Amino acid sequence: MTEPVPDPQSGEPPADSAPMPRWVPMLIGGLLVVLAALAVLTGLRYHDDDETLVGMVKPATHTTRPRTTAPAPPGEPGAGASLVFHGDAGENTPEANAPIEGPSRAVVTGNASGVEATVRIWARRGVVFNVLPDDTMVYVNELPIGPVRQFNTMDEVYDFAEAGSYNIRLVAPGGKTRTFVVTAAEDAKQDIARINAKLE
Repeated sequence: MTEPVPDPQSGEPPADSAPMPRWVPMLIGGLLVVLAALAVLTGLRYHDDDETLVGMVKPATHTTRPRTTAPAPPGEPGAGASLVFHGDAGENTPEANAPIEGPSRAVVTGNASGVEATVRIWARRGVVFNVLPDDTMVYVNELPIGPVRQFNTMDEVYDFAEAGSYNIRLVAPGGKTRTFVVTAAEDAKQDIARINAKLE
């Protein structure tokens, strides 16, 4: 079947092609505006791991999980235990300090020896690291836990043994240090805190 050829004398399109209704481009334009607005909205909002479009309309309610009290498998350290010191669970697990109140923030202090910034963050369960160099040593309440490479992925979470605040000090092989205070609390907004630092 061949398509009709326009009449060269009249310059008009063939009779069987109807013009597009005016509402079609307006509908397409409206859909594109709605999609762009959703893209901007979802890009600007803070997302929990379990937040969806439905969660953006209806406020999410966090269910508190009971802390795991089961012992670790044989040969594995328990929650909060040091990977450097081995022994009884009480000997190699740092005790929690009193919880710190208030929002997440950086606290800057200074004295004659210099200025130090301490970042305070909150989490329900534990902490993971994104720290360079990967042989930086992690201390929790002054107990050496192990090199940061053991916690540098989302699969390797340092779980807190109990609720409370923990002073986390990162010490690089060259001597640079960074200090963080992580408070483990059931009402924290995030399940796992993430510590980012470059000590090279």
